[in-house]
Amino acid sequence: MPYNLGVMTLRVIFLSLLAVFAQTARQPSSGLLIKNAQVVDGTGAPGRRADVRVAGDTIAAVGDNLAAQPGERVIDAAGKVLAPGFIDMHSHADRGMDETPDVATQVMQGITTAVVGQDGSSELPIADFYERLARVKPAINYATSVGHGTVRKLVMGGDYKRAATAAEIDTMKALVDRGMRDGAIGLSSGLEYDPGFYSKTDELVALGSVVAKYGGIYSSHVRNENEGAFDAWREAIEVGRRNNIPVEISHIKLAVKPAWGRAAEGLKILEDARRDGVTVMADWYPYTYWQSSMYVLIETRDWENRAAWEKGFADIGGAQNVLITNYRPDPSYNGKTLAEIAVARGQNAVTTAIEMMREAGPGTGVIGTSMSEDDLTTFVKHPLVLICSDGSLSGRHPRGYGTFPRVLAHYVRGLGAVTLPDAIAKMTGRSAAQLGLADRGIVAAGKKADLTIFDPATVQDRGVPGNAAQAPVGILYVIVNGQVVLDNGRMTDARPGLGIRRG
Repeated sequence: MPYNLGVMTLRVIFLSLLAVFAQTARQPSSGLLIKNAQVVDGTGAPGRRADVRVAGDTIAAVGDNLAAQPGERVIDAAGKVLAPGFIDMHSHADRGMDETPDVATQVMQGITTAVVGQDGSSELPIADFYERLARVKPAINYATSVGHGTVRKLVMGGDYKRAATAAEIDTMKALVDRGMRDGAIGLSSGLEYDPGFYSKTDELVALGSVVAKYGGIYSSHVRNENEGAFDAWREAIEVGRRNNIPVEISHIKLAVKPAWGRAAEGLKILEDARRDGVTVMADWYPYTYWQSSMYVLIETRDWENRAAWEKGFADIGGAQNVLITNYRPDPSYNGKTLAEIAVARGQNAVTTAIEMMREAGPGTGVIGTSMSEDDLTTFVKHPLVLICSDGSLSGRHPRGYGTFPRVLAHYVRGLGAVTLPDAIAKMTGRSAAQLGLADRGIVAAGKKADLTIFDPATVQDRGVPGNAAQAPVGILYVIVNGQVVLDNGRMTDARPGLGIRRG
């Protein structure tokens, strides 16, 4: 009898412990309290000292002298800035996400939401993209547009070097409609690239009419970023005007010397459109060099045209300003300038470019140094200009590693071109408003807990072309949907990122 009672007692204890463990497993995390931070809330208002409490995936309170609750983790952010998590308005950080779901290069620069499906290129159907996010469980949030180029290529196949027919446009509209119903935030175009290069404005307006039904946005890598940039901006604005939808001009730039010094003139086009009722904004990255395919150095598709190449090189300041990043026939060219390759081949730069196009086709990757720092500063100062990286998870351009720290280090702390509250608002609250994300981008009770904590005195990018893959410094904590993904400068195992759908 005593033996049986002992067994029963042990069994009762064991079952009781199981019940306790099960109950504990069902309980939500005990929360997070950030103390003594300089809160720059994303509205553009001056920073103020405050504490911020996070419960689950939400900001529960913002106030003074909040007391820690039992089991709550406390982060002392004295001397540091607490801001909303940065929103990258034009990103390619979905490429390689499956292999590197921690997306560390994005987290370490303070990004909590990346907007992908850019330049007219997206996954289709859009539902597959969101299913992939749910499967991969990345560390940050993603939103996507429907890619106009992807849709156009699907409908027209290889016969895309012409205007689309009415029937083809109707089919494209059906595909865009499906994408919007799946949760896309809008339509993106890449009109400098094939197949969007051959589309007409009326085609874009027709597809924009579908986006309008769902309250979406139209973003465009415009047809021309050189001397014809202003007309290209006007075309993007026209799509928004005729459909009453917001317009985002992607990575705004004046990318040739003949256009330098005209940034203020160009921004007036956006100002005038806003006065006319078009919700147009632009995004921008903080580098004088871009990354694309070599063929964009000329404005035609006539690869054999020596005069076009001569003008292209003159406009960019010479072949020494063209760095090869991806040349498949001979990878030893990667990391060298076109001028250096021409010397090695015993040719002039024009002949070298034409022969490289023959050998590799249009896909050769380049970094072109061709923008004016004065224009960049004029752009970033303007209230209609937001921040983007145009970056990927890896690559030879530093923008994929340090865009947001560079803004804070160079344009805020260094040049004083923008105030810290204004820069943060561009990166967060204004971006969220342009995208229609009502629950993110602001540090306030009830908003989602996407947060970044950084040291304003030390935050700094470190990458340069040829040595781009350098982690920035000064970003200390990154919190996504209430979970810490960067903890005092170190990546954690948390993967709380979500697919953000329109609305």
